[in-house]
Amino acid sequence: MPDTDSMPDTDSSAEEDVEKSLLEARVKALETDLRQKKEIILAQHTKLEAFFESSIDALVQMDFDGHITGWNQQAAKIFGWSADEILDQRIEDTIIPVRYRAAHRKGMKRYLETGEASVLNTLIEIHALHRNGHEFPVEMSLSVLDSPDVQEFNAYIRDISERKHAETVIWNQANFDSLTSLPNRNLFLQKLEHEIRSCDRSNQSLALMYLDLDRFKDVNDSLGHEMGDLLLIEIANRLQKVVREIDTVSRLSGDEFTIILGNIDDQLAVQPICQELLDALAQPFQLDNEKVFLTASIGVTFYPQDSKDIESLQRNADQAMYAAKAEGSNRFNFFTPELQQRALRKRKMIGDLRKAINEEQFEIYYQPIIDLHQDKVTKAEALLRWHHPESGLVSPAVFIPIAEETGLISEIGSWVFYKAIEKASQWRERYNPDFQISINTSPTQWIDEAAAMSQWFAQLDELGISGQAVSVEITEGLLMDARDKITNRLLDFREAEIQIAIDDFGTGYSSLSYLKQFDIDYLKIDQSFIRNLDYEQNDLALCEAIIVMAKKLGIKVIAEGVETENQNRLLKEFGCDFGQGYLYSRPVPAPEFEILLDEWDQKEESGSTQVTA
Repeated sequence: MPDTDSMPDTDSSAEEDVEKSLLEARVKALETDLRQKKEIILAQHTKLEAFFESSIDALVQMDFDGHITGWNQQAAKIFGWSADEILDQRIEDTIIPVRYRAAHRKGMKRYLETGEASVLNTLIEIHALHRNGHEFPVEMSLSVLDSPDVQEFNAYIRDISERKHAETVIWNQANFDSLTSLPNRNLFLQKLEHEIRSCDRSNQSLALMYLDLDRFKDVNDSLGHEMGDLLLIEIANRLQKVVREIDTVSRLSGDEFTIILGNIDDQLAVQPICQELLDALAQPFQLDNEKVFLTASIGVTFYPQDSKDIESLQRNADQAMYAAKAEGSNRFNFFTPELQQRALRKRKMIGDLRKAINEEQFEIYYQPIIDLHQDKVTKAEALLRWHHPESGLVSPAVFIPIAEETGLISEIGSWVFYKAIEKASQWRERYNPDFQISINTSPTQWIDEAAAMSQWFAQLDELGISGQAVSVEITEGLLMDARDKITNRLLDFREAEIQIAIDDFGTGYSSLSYLKQFDIDYLKIDQSFIRNLDYEQNDLALCEAIIVMAKKLGIKVIAEGVETENQNRLLKEFGCDFGQGYLYSRPVPAPEFEILLDEWDQKEESGSTQVTA
């Protein structure tokens, strides 16, 4: 029987082989798993590094000692440092401006001691320092990694220089006048509100001035808008030189400026400043080859004496400015309660005027114009009257300027024209085929409301009336206006056969060349000259000279304001063509005027030439 103790242990050897194989397989598996994890980590690292480098924000990493540990390409781009140059340098020595460095050190110390930092995980705007030394605005978000393995700050930084520049441009456009660079209405109101609060704290006053240029529109139209812009720039410069640095000059609109004078202890001290402003603008302006003379009107109001409300202050200054302009321009005026009452009355009248148009409260009176050669009524002047339901008959001298200012003159003027040509048509058919009605016009209608006047020709065609049935009266000043649109409008009236009369001749500055250029039909000698014919030799000589001159130019003459038989006789002796005045008749409503025409017809038939009022 064999010896079992000396035989090999095959089972034990097999087990060892199996264990060895299993161990080798396990090692291979672990190696594979480790390799795969390394590959994953490497891929993630590569991906993170790609993200790090491709970020549109600068990514700056810093350890707790303040040294830069991470720096991507965008950081290099906006700060000017490469990663090789800046890594391991202290952040406060490189990209933090000097003025922020103390606050940076203080914040770092507080975080390391307490773990608190107000700037963490918030978006803040601050300035950073470029390598070349200039500061620029950035937007920054700061986070922290604080673990046993990693201790660092991560700052995501974006250069916002372009955005800030765009915001500045937009803000300037919203707050400054693009032409003069003065504060505009928006910034003016902000500064006025600021100055008012300052006055409340200091118990001082401020003066608000409204300054409006006199007849700037005429200068602008005659020289062109480019020259007008140069003029406005120079005006802005002169105004700023007069006032103090603490004062504010603003441009509200085309030729309207405001001035805020702060820290006013004595209201009387404002008067010399106003005069200095007027004197500065009264000096000639040299614009290229043109020398321009200009004046201004200034209205002044005080806070808190006149009002404590911004809107009221503006209204007060505006009222005072218009009062200065009404007094002859080139002057200043302080706001008073009387101005306020006058403005209230004016606003009421504007409202009443609009109502009067809608309710046809107007009526046309007619004053005869006598042919002095034939002692016959051949013309009439249409004169507007307003029957106010509360105030009674309102003088045109009161409401016409307001109608001109508000633009209501256009609608009123067209209404007068239409009513007058209706009567002209009737009276030409009934009394005299050559009868003519004269209609007053305002310079405003010719300058600003010319489009409405163009409808007059259509109204004549609609009624089948010749343009010779009507004449329009204009001022001497309008005749001197060189603007093309006025010249063209006058020629349009001439083509429509509507005759032109110069009203109040002798009181303005007419040029004889203009009388011929526009083929003027009538000169109306102002009644101030006629009134003194009986005893004033100079007026006598002047009237005779006007009549002789007009005849040489082929222009007929109408004498206004004839009140005495002697005036009537002298005018006939001088060869005057027509007379108008109380000697013949006051202005009367249409029905009474028809009675007057009947009476004159009867006188003509009877051969009587006696003139009666």
